[in-house]
Amino acid sequence: MYTAEQTNGIVVIGHHMDVKQTQGEPRLLINRKALLDNAAFLRRCVGTSVQVCAIVKADAYGHDASIVVDTLTNFDTDRVEAPAVDALAVASIDEADRLPESRLPVIIFRPTENVFLGKQREALERAILAGWVLTLCTPAAANDVARVAMNLNRRALVQVMVDTGMNRSGVRCEGFDALVEAILKHPPLKLVGLSTHFAGSEDPTNAFTHEQLARFHATTDGFVDAQKLLGRPVTRHVANSGGIFHARASHLDMVRPGLSLYGIDPTGHPNVDRVLRPVMKWTAPLVGINELKTGESVGYNATWTAPKDCRIGIVPVGYADGYNRLFSNRASMVLHGKPAQVVGRVSMDLTTINLTNQPQAVVGDEVTVLDDDPLSPASVYKLAQLAETIPYEIFCRIGHRVKRVPLDPVARPMQMARY
Repeated sequence: MYTAEQTNGIVVIGHHMDVKQTQGEPRLLINRKALLDNAAFLRRCVGTSVQVCAIVKADAYGHDASIVVDTLTNFDTDRVEAPAVDALAVASIDEADRLPESRLPVIIFRPTENVFLGKQREALERAILAGWVLTLCTPAAANDVARVAMNLNRRALVQVMVDTGMNRSGVRCEGFDALVEAILKHPPLKLVGLSTHFAGSEDPTNAFTHEQLARFHATTDGFVDAQKLLGRPVTRHVANSGGIFHARASHLDMVRPGLSLYGIDPTGHPNVDRVLRPVMKWTAPLVGINELKTGESVGYNATWTAPKDCRIGIVPVGYADGYNRLFSNRASMVLHGKPAQVVGRVSMDLTTINLTNQPQAVVGDEVTVLDDDPLSPASVYKLAQLAETIPYEIFCRIGHRVKRVPLDPVARPMQMARY
């Protein structure tokens, strides 16, 4: 449920949903206090002279971009008006369209190309009128965006993505000068940023991160110095979460935290030296309990057989919700602070857990599917390990049948259990 009010010409969106409204169904609890604490910690890591751009693409890594943006821009515990971050970034114009209104700059990282094809033209016009920063990688794209902006009688804000070795998107270093020249010759374009993307900064020993940074400096330093002399400074940003922690020289003018903003260490393992608090907790009600006799099986293809009389709990979460089928007979959920192993195949809508050691469990009890305790057997770190993937994918695959519910800030430390 959203409420809106007009403040100095800006529509401020507030996300208000009582947690009690969603009891009895699967839900993702999004901890606003943890999110704000992580943003403050990242700010301390880079210092006050460096801007912080929050990555909220892919629906804020599955956390609900509306809740995350509202928290970072409109919601605070100390009634401080300044937002917790300086900018927002998404992958596409469509993602930017779905963000709540805010005063912060919005950067769109998907390169702008083929802008005259169908609805792409309309989307580009919306982006220019909204003042969002578009990413350019080719002179042809610069020419196209300039024509659209000129027809709108507006100036389009653009940034250049430099490919320093990722070999994915961006202009190669040797093509940088030609692209910048194409941008500067068009009055309807305003160049506001230069960026690149690290390929492996989550590994503190990866020398390629520093090689990429050196290439970026060699490509952009001369241009940046010249622009400063002309009074036209541009913002340079390259550091993602890994760069923030492992390559301090890459902080430059702005950093772009993604995973760390949501409380997960970029190494893929908990780190006691970094005060990051997981923002998401996935819970679901226990909707049934079955008593099995020795030798009876559970689920599709009978992949688990009871070694003794036991109790089996039914949780209304399955692979259609993003709970990976690889968790079958391997993962654990948490009930009453104790692990409950997943037994049998994870199905589309339901998962079964072993409650033999929890005789007190009853239908209606809350089960933790994904824990916000980084040491839990149901933490995103552990689930990513079991699925042979990374925490990003675990978050992004959680489906929209699972309601996202914001938890208002409560001044209490995160409790880490020992399992």
